Parts: sequence; C-alpha cells; structure tokens
Amino acid sequence: MSLLKKKNKILLTVFTIIIFINILLLNSNIWIYNNFGNVKFQEILFTLLSPTSGTDTSVIFSYIIRVIVVSFVLSILFIFGVLYLRRKCSSKAFKYLKCMGSLLIVITLILSLLYTNNRYEVVAYFNYQSQKTTIYNKKKKVHKKKNTEYIGDSTIIYQNPEDVKISGDNTNNLIYIYLESFENTFLDTENGGIKNVNCLPELTELAKQNTNFSNTDQLGGALPFTGTTWTIASMTSQFTGLPLKVEVANDMDQQNRFMPGAKTIGDILNENGYIQELMIGSQKEFAGTDKLFLQHRFDKICDINSLKQEYSFKSNELNQWGLDDYKLFELAKNEITQLAQTGKFNFTMATIDCHMPKGFLCKYCPNTYENRYENIYACQSKLINSFIDWCKSQSWYENTTIVLVGDHPTMAQQYVNDVPSDYQRTTYNCFINSKVTTDQIKNRQFTHMDMYPTTLAAMGFNIEGNKLALGTNLFSELPTIIEKYGQDYINEEVQKSSEYLDKILYLIFDYPHKHYTFKYFEV
Repeated sequence: MSLLKKKNKILLTVFTIIIFINILLLNSNIWIYNNFGNVKFQEILFTLLSPTSGTDTSVIFSYIIRVIVVSFVLSILFIFGVLYLRRKCSSKAFKYLKCMGSLLIVITLILSLLYTNNRYEVVAYFNYQSQKTTIYNKKKKVHKKKNTEYIGDSTIIYQNPEDVKISGDNTNNLIYIYLESFENTFLDTENGGIKNVNCLPELTELAKQNTNFSNTDQLGGALPFTGTTWTIASMTSQFTGLPLKVEVANDMDQQNRFMPGAKTIGDILNENGYIQELMIGSQKEFAGTDKLFLQHRFDKICDINSLKQEYSFKSNELNQWGLDDYKLFELAKNEITQLAQTGKFNFTMATIDCHMPKGFLCKYCPNTYENRYENIYACQSKLINSFIDWCKSQSWYENTTIVLVGDHPTMAQQYVNDVPSDYQRTTYNCFINSKVTTDQIKNRQFTHMDMYPTTLAAMGFNIEGNKLALGTNLFSELPTIIEKYGQDYINEEVQKSSEYLDKILYLIFDYPHKHYTFKYFEV
C-alpha cells in the first residue's frame, strides 16, 4: 500500500511539473507577444546571452509576477484540485478522470510546444545553424602549410570592407540618430501610414524636403530583416552592414568583444581623422552597446551614469530606462558644440521615449491623439524637428550630414493591433545635407544593412563598387542584395552558419588574422 501511495505521489509530482511547464509556456507566449510583439527565437536567445546591465527592472518583475508566479499558483491549485477529486470521487471515477486528465495534459503540452515552435521558429533556427552559407565567401585556397586563406567573391553578394577603396577629400561631419521604435505606420494614409491623423507632421515634412528612401511611392523605409529587428541588432546592422547573430552575444560573454574582425563606420571615420562620440540616455553596457562602439574606434560614450556624474536631474526627467529624450537632446547640443571645435566629428545618439511596452510620456507630450503612444510619437516629431532647427542655426550645419533612422518597428503590440494584414511596416529614415542625390528613392527594397555605405556616400565618401559587407549604397544605381536575389533567399542564407564569419569577423577559432588594437585590449 505504501508503495502504491509513493507511486501516486511521484505521478502527481511529475504531472504537476508538466502542468507548470504547460502553463508557463502559455503565459510566456502571451507575455512576450504583449510586450515584444512577433519576436523570433534568435532575438530571445541573444537577449538571454548578452549583458543585461541597464535593463528596465519593471520588465523583469512583470515576467516574474505575471508568468512565473501565476504559473506556480495555478499549478498548486491543480494539486489541490486533484486531491479534492480523489476524496470526493469513487475509485473507479477517479481512475477514469486520472486517465483522461493525463491524456489531456500530454496533448496540451504537445500543442503548447508546437505552438511555441511555430511562433518563434525554434526548430528552424537550429536547422539553419546546421547548414552553411556561401554568401560571404565562394572560394577557398589551401596552402602547403594547411592554413586556409579565404578569398571573397564580392561580385556576387558579400563585399569585404577591408578590400574596398574608400576615399574623400572634403567629407561632411556626421550626426546619426537612432530613433527608438520609430516606424512609418504612425503617418497618415496620405503619406504612407495607416492613421487618419498624422502623428508625425514635422518629420513628414522633413522627409519630403530632404531624402527619404522608401519601399513605396509614398514615404517609407527599410524592411524588417533577420538580425536587424531589435535595438542592438539594428545598430549593428547599420554600423557594420551585417545582421547580428547569436555568436556575438556568446563572444561578448566569453571574450568581452563585439565582432572584432568587422570594419565599421566607426573604423572608417577614425581612419579619416574623425572624433566620435555616442550619447544615449540608458546604460551603455546594455546588450554590449559600449563594446560595439568603443571597440570600433569611438572616442567617448555619454550614458545615463556618466551624465549623472556631470549633471543633476529631476525625477520628471528620468524614466525606467534612463533619461527622457527632451533632456538628452538638450545635453546633446552641448556635446556637439564641443565636438565641433575639435575638427571633423561623428556624433551618434539614440532616443528611448518610444520604447516598449508603452513608451514614456514627458512633460512636453500632447494629449490630442487617440492613445498614449501616438501622443509620444507626436512629441518626438516636434522634439526632433526642434533639434534639427537648432542644427541649422549652427556654423557647422552646412558641412554636416544628419541621418535619422528608426531602429526597428515598435514592439508595443497593443498600439499596432490595428495594422492591416497587407500593410508593410517599415522604419523611418531621412538624410539631411547629403552631398549626393539620386532619383531612385521610391519603390526600393532595402534593409538597415544598406545604411552603412549609404551614410558614407551621403557624407561625401567615394566607395569603390558602392558595396560594403552586405550593404549597398542606395545613392548608386546598383540594386540592393534583396532587390537582386530576393528577400526570402537572403533571409534564409544569413541565418545559416558561416566558417568565414566565425574566423574572420568573430575570430572564434585560432586563425591567422589582422592584428587589432582596441582601447582596452588587443586581439
């Protein structure tokens, strides 16, 4: 009898664990969708592996309370429910209920796993990882000493920036602004969005008066693409011309480095004598942001921690991620004024107010639109336009290219549930004071990787071949890689593993390579 009781306890424990996992999966799916939208497994894995310093703690607490605690409580209630039925039902009836319940639990677990895999493409991720792509390199030459030298076939897809001649005698300064969660969806229908009332009137006019690359015949932008659809991934793709892969997070964890073999905008501008600064209102360590920029020749990073050492902030100037954008733009003016006195400069900054799950209202936000998020967008439009007006009043303006780019479509899912199924969500872009022009700005198919050579061209650099990494200069007459080969094909290929990337860009293996000296270490 005791053996039977012990067996029943074990079975109850096993099924309780299965129930907990089942409920946890269901709650996690709901929570992730509500907070991040349609993310994929690669993004989740990268986030888990990369530095989490500076994360909004309310997001972590939200998951603990709404997912883990709720799942645990429901599992405990399940145990009490089983014990209650055991006392109230006959032995025969309970045995029947136990069998049917066990079958239902197993079926729901299988369905939960299938649903989770379908939503996040978990199996597809590992399937791609088991395959190798040749888009980065088509030829391989083996020397007598058995050292492998890779010779990229750049005329096909990938162009190694190390092999490209980049020149320019009278290039512009650069102000590059990553706009958090900034997409064209919030424009009115007349200008390429879905809203009846335009939430971005100032930035709409700014895009029309300058250069906006669009996927339609209205205002538009870059298409969402694997490895570019969250903040650090977007920064990386625009900075390097490559999608961000999970290997980078793993390399940061083990080697404290960020794509050490990649040649970036920062590296190129450093070679040309630019002083470079990044300014963000959050913590620089989050997701390895500091490593990306400092290890690729940026001279300074101003983040919330360094700014707090220099300035005193009121409580209404701060949010869960750091500093409100209106205050960040005020301080940016001081930093740029100092930079402009040193010679050629690259001032890069990133906004934060439109961050998920519902954005951050500041004291300047209106209350005239349908919801909180639209009011934040409208506030950003005025704020950014005011900053551009300030730039126009400065002596260095005529010699400065300004690039505004949305980093990714918003993850605040509750505010985009009204997006029609046939509408393509894209990120905002605007090139101001570009030294080159083109008529080919409408109905383009491009990604954030194309921002890399396009930005340099806008500054006045001549790029031999008009291609860098996987990016194409949009001011040139060349088609982008997704225009030439199709988005589906390139999207599949970049998810596959690459020995070339591992050895040349990530330096994962012991492989003879160019010696890099960084500010804090050597490779």
